[in-house]
Order: sequence, then structure tokens, then C-alpha cells
Amino acid sequence: MTDWIEWDRLVIAEPQWLFLLIAIPSVIWIRIKGKIDQSALRYSTLETIHRTKSGKTGAKTWIPPVLRYSSVVLLILAICRPQYDRSTETVLSSGVDIVLAIDLSASMLALDMSESNGQERTRLDVVKEVIGDFIAKRRHDRIGLVAFSVNPYLVSALTLDKEHLQKNLTRLRVGLTHQTGTNIGSALAEGINRLRTLEAKSKILILLTDGKDEPAPPHSPLIYAEGAKKDKIKVYTIAIGSNSRTRSYLFDPSTRDVLRLANGQEIVKVVNYPVDKEILQKIAKATDAKFFEAQDQEGLASIYDEIDLLEKSEVEISVNAIFEELFAWPLGLALALLLLEIILARTLFLRIP
Repeated sequence: MTDWIEWDRLVIAEPQWLFLLIAIPSVIWIRIKGKIDQSALRYSTLETIHRTKSGKTGAKTWIPPVLRYSSVVLLILAICRPQYDRSTETVLSSGVDIVLAIDLSASMLALDMSESNGQERTRLDVVKEVIGDFIAKRRHDRIGLVAFSVNPYLVSALTLDKEHLQKNLTRLRVGLTHQTGTNIGSALAEGINRLRTLEAKSKILILLTDGKDEPAPPHSPLIYAEGAKKDKIKVYTIAIGSNSRTRSYLFDPSTRDVLRLANGQEIVKVVNYPVDKEILQKIAKATDAKFFEAQDQEGLASIYDEIDLLEKSEVEISVNAIFEELFAWPLGLALALLLLEIILARTLFLRIP
């Protein structure tokens, strides 16, 4: 066994023998009941009775049975064949390749999706938490991360390494792409380019935004959506935000961070962040996918859950099954306790009727 144990890998090969543990309390009760019912005198003098009240004699009464019944429990566990699962899985092929495109424009600092308990959370805070859960569910799919504002930014190429994805997800922040506007077409182009040459059975791009193209792009995003359909890429679109007019932190281009007062306090103002739902609907429809709206964290989580159900993976996995038998540990300990009881019963706890 190694120093580090993953407890969820401990399994019992033959758990049906655990029913024997039920008999132990019954045996203990019968033995105690039998001793209480005994009416014969066991001592010929009062001096012997006084000696039985000493701590040493008291230990004689409970230590041997504890050792005995503990060894029985361990023997039963040994019979059940505890094992440590050292099996490994190798993904030979995955059914779905996914690119997650996340808006990092200044509007993602809006606070309209904050929790009801008064804790201030930006739209981006909520999005990162929900997407983190989505990534964790898609264990066998290759996933890539694309951030965008005016220009797209490849955060992570498609990978099966979920730990790597989660780390890159945490570093997303407004200002990472050096701009604060929005260009939906550029996000589509980057995501599609990452998927078009792959041979997965299903290729999907999930584009999340809370704004509209600003400044106006030279080409309509629908041009990229038509290209996605030719490459058999579905583009699910999500518009987030409870209201276009909302309280929001402000972005400071000079620090590429939230605008703050001299004392470090964030500045909050009511601003207007319009979202182009119409173009998002057209993009999804053009690629035979779906358009969603999310006004709070619960709604956003349900959207990703629905996409998770719509795009199920067909995964081919090679399993190398290896189980390390652990019965020797409880068996050895049981024998040691039995031996200790025998030794104590013949020496320190010797009883003379």
C-alpha cells in the first residue's frame, strides 16, 4: 500500500459475509444473560469478594472479551475479501468535442446575478462556477476554452485534462483580452477553427455572452454560423443577465481591473448593457442547435445540464482491471489479538476457579 490512499477505491469483493457481524451482539447478550442468571456461590470468603472490586480484577472482566470479539470482527472482514482498486482507464475515443466560448467584455462585471443574501457576484463569477461544474461532468470529452471580447483568446486547446481546464478557467477575468468590447463573430471563428478538423462524432460550440457586437464588425456572425453548419458543428448560444440596465462594477483600462476609489473600494454604478438576442437565436438555428436565456445562476446551471443531456458521449474505454487483495491485514491483526488474549489469559489475567 502506498502512503496516499484514495478511500473511494476500497471495495469488498464478497460483502454477503458481513451478515455474520449481526450474530456478535446476540452472542454477547446471551453470555451476559447467562452470567446474571447464575445463582451458585462462587466465592468461599468475603476476602475474595473484596478483591474483585479492585481495578486490576475489573480489567480481567472486559479486556479479554474485547480482544476476542474484535478478532472475530476482523476475521469476518478478512472473509469478505477487502480489496484496493488499482484499475486504470484509457480513453480510446470520445464521442463529443466541445469548445466553450466565454464573453470577457466589461458587461460581465454586472452584478444582477448576485446572490439573494446580499453577496456581490459578477456575471463572470457565476459563469465560471457553473462552467466548472459542467467541465467536471464531461469526464471523457475533449474540451477547449476560448475567451473573447473584441478579439478571441485561446485559453486552452481541446484536452482531456480536466484539472488543466479548471486551472485555466479560474484565471479568466475582464481585461484578459486587453479589450472590453464584444465581437461575437471572432469568437465563432476561433471556436470553429478549433473543431473543424477533428473527427469526433459530435462537435459543439457553446457561446455565452451578455452583449452585442460593439464596435460593429465588418462581417455578420451568421457567415461563421453557416460555415459551422457545413463543418457539422452545432453552436449553442446563451444570453445571460436579468436586465440590460443593471448595477455594475466599472472597468479601468489603465489597470485592466475593476475601477476603485482611493481606499480600494470598488465603484458601482447603474449602466445599460444591451444584449443582441436576435442574432444569438439565428446562430443557434442556423446550426440546428438551441438558444437559451439565463437570468440567474440556477437558470444558467439548468441550461448547461440540458446541453449535457442533449450531447451525450459515446466513449470507448480500455480498462486494465487490477485489484490488490487486503484480507491479510485484518486476518493478521485478528490472529495477533487472539494470541494476545491467550497470552494474557495464561499470565496477567490468569483465573483460578
